[in-house]
Amino acid sequence: MRFYTDRVTSRTGGAVDISYLFTAGIFVQIALLFYVLGLLVRNELLLRGLLLIGTMFYILYYYFVSDVPLWDAIFASAMIGLANVIMILVILREKSTLGMSDDMLALYGTFTTLNPGQFRKIMRHADWITAPEDLPICTRGVRSDYLYLVSKGQVILRDDGRNVAVGSGNFIGEISFLLDCPATADVIAMQGTELVRWDRQKLMSLMHKSVRLSNAIGALFNADIARKLSVSWPKDQAHRE
Repeated sequence: MRFYTDRVTSRTGGAVDISYLFTAGIFVQIALLFYVLGLLVRNELLLRGLLLIGTMFYILYYYFVSDVPLWDAIFASAMIGLANVIMILVILREKSTLGMSDDMLALYGTFTTLNPGQFRKIMRHADWITAPEDLPICTRGVRSDYLYLVSKGQVILRDDGRNVAVGSGNFIGEISFLLDCPATADVIAMQGTELVRWDRQKLMSLMHKSVRLSNAIGALFNADIARKLSVSWPKDQAHRE
């Protein structure tokens, strides 16, 4: 089905046929352009947005190409477009903290290498516990079944006769988790301390399923360890001197 045809005259006096620009076929060319542009970008959100626009032009083509719209092709393209819309919404949600409570937002500030979607994913497998009394959570020489994050309060690390207080925002057991080895110190959560706890096997399983999540968590723990060393090193050096 053609919209209309036309001709224009070139500067040399010859007629230039531009009738194709006013046919349904032009929609295919525009759709192809957006598909190619989408496949050339690395940003997933932009890629899906460009593919969605291309799908819309394909639907226009199937509607106008003949006297009777190609409803089967329109339906198939619409379903592809709908799937793309759903994934765009999922991506936007993963990049947004919308809907997080104040406590979750405060906790998310600790997870500097994770995006909001990754944070939500690991928090679905977390427990929130409060120490009813001084509570041992790690024993030196024993591999813990859990990884901890101090949310409020403090824990005491006991190693070689020294006691070190560790406050909120610090992970406990991350070295043991990364190296799959026994704990290197005894750790006591003081009465009233609030902790976030993960089962190490479940967290490992999540990391094995997603390389991005695994890299983000690994980077987070490495940064946490480096920060602890940068704080404790001067004290250790002064103690030796």
